[in-house]
Amino acid sequence: MKTYPKLKFIIDKKRELETFLNFYNWSKYQETNRDLNWAIYRPHPKLRKIKNEKLSKQKILIQKHIDSFYKQNLPEIKNGVSKTKRQWRNTEKQFFILVDEIFKNRPWPNGKYIAYSTIWGMFPRYLNDKTFLFPYSHKKKNYILIVITHEMLHFMFYDYVYKKFPKLKNHKYDFVLWNISEIFNTIIQNSPQWVRIFKQKTMGYPEHRKCIPKFKKYWRESKNIDIWIKKSFDYLKTLGH
Repeated sequence: MKTYPKLKFIIDKKRELETFLNFYNWSKYQETNRDLNWAIYRPHPKLRKIKNEKLSKQKILIQKHIDSFYKQNLPEIKNGVSKTKRQWRNTEKQFFILVDEIFKNRPWPNGKYIAYSTIWGMFPRYLNDKTFLFPYSHKKKNYILIVITHEMLHFMFYDYVYKKFPKLKNHKYDFVLWNISEIFNTIIQNSPQWVRIFKQKTMGYPEHRKCIPKFKKYWRESKNIDIWIKKSFDYLKTLGH
């Protein structure tokens, strides 16, 4: 009998500073500080005043902010995580059925499968151990569930691609594969079948909006993950990704 991951939901204040540092380091490789702004400064505008400080001082001030935030909001964080856990338990079976249909009943890859709540505004996933972050609260109803399905879908997608198309493990394809994975999630999660179950669409990235119709057409014509990946990869390569 096929087994499925049992997702654990954990509150871990220690991860918040680590997450900030990850965004800080990733921002060095971006032409703009978009991710740092989306993740840190937009949801916590008071922190904008420290962004020009040296990193050593930022770390101290960020930790103070984290400590203060948790002290003031811990009951709300706990309630949000409990609510999210219930939502996931009520829909996980349907999610796994949908994923089985797409990925030909493929076994799920091994991993920790831990969802860590966060106070930040972006939610990275870590393919190596199958962990990710999710918001303890969100203004859009059901959107936290969309974040969870989004990251879980990534875990299966990448595992499938690396096994089926091993050449894409080469780091030179990291960026094109990231684009493909995000476009794939947008198409799948915004399809009527998924929206009917999860009651919300994923937002996707602004830079993908113009090309989404083309990739939707690829999916509509084949409904085959292998064909879709090949066509999508070939097309993005022509664009220089």
